Amino acid sequence: MPRPHEDDVFPAVAEKPRLKMGPTVTILGLALVMRLLVIWTVVTRYPPQWLFTRGMEMGLLAKSLLAGKGLSSPFGGDTGPTAIVAPVYPLLVAAVFRVFGSYSLASAIVILAAQTVVNLVTIWLIMYAARRLFNQPTATLAGSIWACSLPLVWMPTILWETSLSCCLLMGLFAIVLEYRAIPEIGPLQWITVGGYCGLCALVNPALLLSLTGAVLWLAFVTRGRQSYWPLLSLLTFVLVFSPWPIRNARVFHAFVPLRTTVGLELWMGNRDGATGYLDESVFPMFNQQELADYMTRGEVGYSAHKSELAKQYIATHPLEFLELTARRFVRFWTGTGTENGSALFALHATSATLLGVIALALLLRRRRYELVALFAVPMLLFPIPYLITHAEFRYRLVIDPIMTALGAYAVVELARLAARARKATSSKPRLAPAKTPILRSI
Repeated sequence: MPRPHEDDVFPAVAEKPRLKMGPTVTILGLALVMRLLVIWTVVTRYPPQWLFTRGMEMGLLAKSLLAGKGLSSPFGGDTGPTAIVAPVYPLLVAAVFRVFGSYSLASAIVILAAQTVVNLVTIWLIMYAARRLFNQPTATLAGSIWACSLPLVWMPTILWETSLSCCLLMGLFAIVLEYRAIPEIGPLQWITVGGYCGLCALVNPALLLSLTGAVLWLAFVTRGRQSYWPLLSLLTFVLVFSPWPIRNARVFHAFVPLRTTVGLELWMGNRDGATGYLDESVFPMFNQQELADYMTRGEVGYSAHKSELAKQYIATHPLEFLELTARRFVRFWTGTGTENGSALFALHATSATLLGVIALALLLRRRRYELVALFAVPMLLFPIPYLITHAEFRYRLVIDPIMTALGAYAVVELARLAARARKATSSKPRLAPAKTPILRSI
């Protein structure tokens, strides 16, 4: 039976494996330099407001907040309150606008710099988790990938919560790994987990399935230690997150627990003419007819109407729905979900996916079932909303830190197995060659 490495176990005592400072500082320094070059390129070679075209809704929502109208008018004009996105990221953009000016070059630089810092924290978290679970070579390789991969280097230029979502999801991994190893996880730890998950959901509700899976994993592996304490986590989550659905109920007079875009996104991905890609031509921001319908029905009514249309299409076209879902599945995991996307996206995502699957197989071979569950849960749950709507590369990036840690483990482990095989081959005794008689001329 395969035996686990010394480095590949959960420590059960206070002493735990630590990242080596030399490789960590080098990798973070390299990541910083490459992202500073991106900022320099954006500032010197792109139009002054280029960044704000990478997420137009965020700028419009920030302006509404500064005008005292709250989260409203995401498609321009004055269309009333909205819940198309969770509140935290627009609030952060509004704070930058207030200090440095709306749509100014200074605001663009500050946002790019802030998201670069978030990227660096994500790299450190990836390395921390990889070292905690596996070994230092895995941590070094995983950090190097995230430092240098070009699609990731350009991530700070996305004016959505993508960088923050990556960091927060990886942060929860670090928290549950830390708590898994301590002898006694108490109420304070569970309250921390619940509050942290509430904050994550206020940034990106699409994280909820993965967050729930990670918390349930922690509850399972620590079962038998005051089993009622995980309820504190749920209570804290409700307290932190509840202001958002309460606000929505007040302004919409309807129950909107997460976001109002579910129906619209479902219809955009499942209707006559749908290809499985995001079709912005039917988005209210770019389609006057859809914008007029949105204003007439109101945001909640508009989304509910689109949801009914999507459900009707799925019910009457089940084979087409299955075909579109299969396309989106492939596009999500191969990084080809963005129409006319770069080949670099596909190369990065496909290699990470293949290596991640290999890593899970290696962990299963070594009977590391707890680790398999920890990684498999977000891989299975996070893509679900995008498999039934559309699977842009930006969405795939959110679980890339997890895939990177897994992929680095696969590379290191395969290299170790190959070295062991070479050593075993070279150490086999060789048979002495038969003596060849010397021919003598007669």
